[in-house]
Amino acid sequence: MPRAETLRRHLATPALRRRWLLGVGTAALTAVPLIGTLGYEGSLVLTTPLSLLGVGIGVGHVRTLRAALAAGPADSLAPPVRGEDFPLAPLLAGALRELGLLLALSLAILVLAQLWQFNCDPWTGLKFFVLGPGISGLLGVVAGLCGGLMAHKRRRQLLLGFVPLGFCLVLGVWRIYADPVVYAVDPFFGYFAGPIYDEAVPISNRYLWFRSYNLLVAASALLALRLCLAPNLSAKPLRQALRAPWTLAALLACLTAAASLGLRPTHHGFHTTVDSLARSLLGTRVTEHFVIHYAPGSGTGRDIELVAAEHEFAWHRLERLLGTGPAVPVHSFVFPTPESKRALIGAGNTEVAPPWRGHVYLNEQPFPHRVLHHELAHAFSYQFGDGIFGAPTRLGWGGLRLNLALLEGFATALAPRPEGGLDLHDQAAILERLELRPDLSDIMGLGFWGKASRRAYTAAGSFSLWLIETRGVPAFTALYTSAGDFEDAYGSSLAVLERDWLNFLATRLLRPQDIEAQRQRFKQRAIFQRPCAHRAADLAAEAHLAQARGDSEQRLDALQQLCAVEPETPEHRLALALAQAQSGQLLDAAATLTEVAGYPELTDSVLAVLDERRGDLLLARGELAAADEAYTRALGRGLGDAQQRQLQIKRMGTGDPALAALLFAYFDPFDPNPEHPSQAVLRLHAALGIAALPGHRALGGYLGGRQLLNVGEGPGARDLLDRSLSPGPGEPELPTVELRRGARLMLLEALLRTSEYARAQQVLDELDADPTLGPGHRLELSQWRERLAFYASILPPP
Repeated sequence: MPRAETLRRHLATPALRRRWLLGVGTAALTAVPLIGTLGYEGSLVLTTPLSLLGVGIGVGHVRTLRAALAAGPADSLAPPVRGEDFPLAPLLAGALRELGLLLALSLAILVLAQLWQFNCDPWTGLKFFVLGPGISGLLGVVAGLCGGLMAHKRRRQLLLGFVPLGFCLVLGVWRIYADPVVYAVDPFFGYFAGPIYDEAVPISNRYLWFRSYNLLVAASALLALRLCLAPNLSAKPLRQALRAPWTLAALLACLTAAASLGLRPTHHGFHTTVDSLARSLLGTRVTEHFVIHYAPGSGTGRDIELVAAEHEFAWHRLERLLGTGPAVPVHSFVFPTPESKRALIGAGNTEVAPPWRGHVYLNEQPFPHRVLHHELAHAFSYQFGDGIFGAPTRLGWGGLRLNLALLEGFATALAPRPEGGLDLHDQAAILERLELRPDLSDIMGLGFWGKASRRAYTAAGSFSLWLIETRGVPAFTALYTSAGDFEDAYGSSLAVLERDWLNFLATRLLRPQDIEAQRQRFKQRAIFQRPCAHRAADLAAEAHLAQARGDSEQRLDALQQLCAVEPETPEHRLALALAQAQSGQLLDAAATLTEVAGYPELTDSVLAVLDERRGDLLLARGELAAADEAYTRALGRGLGDAQQRQLQIKRMGTGDPALAALLFAYFDPFDPNPEHPSQAVLRLHAALGIAALPGHRALGGYLGGRQLLNVGEGPGARDLLDRSLSPGPGEPELPTVELRRGARLMLLEALLRTSEYARAQQVLDELDADPTLGPGHRLELSQWRERLAFYASILPPP
């Protein structure tokens, strides 16, 4: 009985009840990877509870002080600091003591949890904790004090204390719904950085300035209470309140500073609107179905007519497949860099398209844009989803059901992307044969986010495409509308359909090298299975920025730390070896590559890069025979098309010292700033030098055409690529079928840019005649046929 009495007393006492609730809740979180430790996710989850508990703390201390004032003289309370501070000082001090206990309790549990939830960056996690639950709890206390002082009944006090939280929640949800952002900063609900696939989540200046703004507002509220609050907790007369000039001056200063931040949210990055985006992306191109926003000085600006045509082509394909399209134009925002996109909308490397908003947010990419069709499919999906978000969502007796596999499967199936010679079904079949495919039942809900993105997208996309191919579009859109009611849409269960789909995948013919080429792509685990995912992404971003600044020392330091936090990942050491070589530390680079070779169970993709890097080092030393051996080993592994062509070209150089020197100048694998504009000029110069060498006219035309296409120069690229395929009397043709196919694919783009559609069709016919093509190649050529026919109708030859 004493234990039961103690428990009842604890649950009946608000302060003790709050400690129990927070302690048990925090302890439960420690069972969840990534969330249950000091870091971004854990702080995000705890911020709202601390805000709510803070309101209760503030209200509770107001009620306690009022009860004490009613029961006896003021001198029975804790002594005030000064007469005019009474009663705010003891009110605030008591509330902060209780809030501090709650924060210490939660922090202690998270620190202890590091015994079973590994944390590779606890100091950054502590900063997130202070900025998130710490400051939001303080703001909740201030809201509770204000609510408690404005009423006398507990329910009304709590209700008034929760008004700021409710207002901020409604405002935040509306902004996420209506405005072009995928991040949110909120006083009481914390900092949501954006899509989980963007793993880099640093403590940004945006977050720091926002928290400064929050603290200024809280300080203003407390100073206003100090001015207006009488010792009996009633309001002072205005004349008496104005007799504290220093407090009044401090209040005005805080209000002014807060207003300068809060009244210009887009300027400080607290929020983004279409108008503020338009001020950053100054270019606008209006087409029949789109409003395209872009940076005029970017590559998109140089190619805007082609970019606009590709947008309309994507619309045309989806409308033909679905039989319908959005009723209003889609706004497409094309950002020049991932960094600018992250700063403005919150998603850097991840391209997004919220279905309900009719917007797509893209990073600039080479033509034709690889992700545009997928993201536009999300805008098309709105008409088949729920009426608010356009998502496969259904509210029923079992609660709210959101089917993420259908949400992403819809877009992946309608815009399937080949991987070399593999189509989407081939990729899913490889996933199955590697025994990495997630069960469909595990990804049909929010569990989709718990799986590795490449595995989940591939499985959901292939299954959705199979349903469309075998049962038609109308049945699939009905399935989407129902949020996954397979019995209603198909008269069959998910389990039966999954079995039939797997039987179909089992019939796909796959080469061993294709499986090995995809093994590394599907190897990466989900973010929730990688405790150092955020730290690793932050360090990789830091290394990238250091390289852009030309700070090789900082870059090497960041990459060495990256290797330390995820030592099991050989790709990090390959990146370190490249950085060492680009810094002139060739011996250190060779030693690092030797370390990589000692890793167990390396995939063909990693081994190929390892062999290529060794070949580059040998080529730099003039050891051509040894470099040939390294490149030959790499070519014997499972490779993607682009990597295979690059290795074939490098291997050509090992048989000719003059060619080797020019190829080394062209690829320049150890240049510290390979993306500098001057490098494009130097690569073109090297390509033209190769073309001038006897016997290498075709290769020089191939490489020169690539460089001119990179800057959108169609006529010049066409002439050089013609030379690569028809080098002239006495000159050999490109030595491999892969290089000849690559030259023809580039020639397709060049001819599209020059509006020579009939000749482009001839090149397509030549490509189609290649007996070595895989299903992925066939899919790519089919898309090019559609593209050429469409472009000929909207951009006819002059």
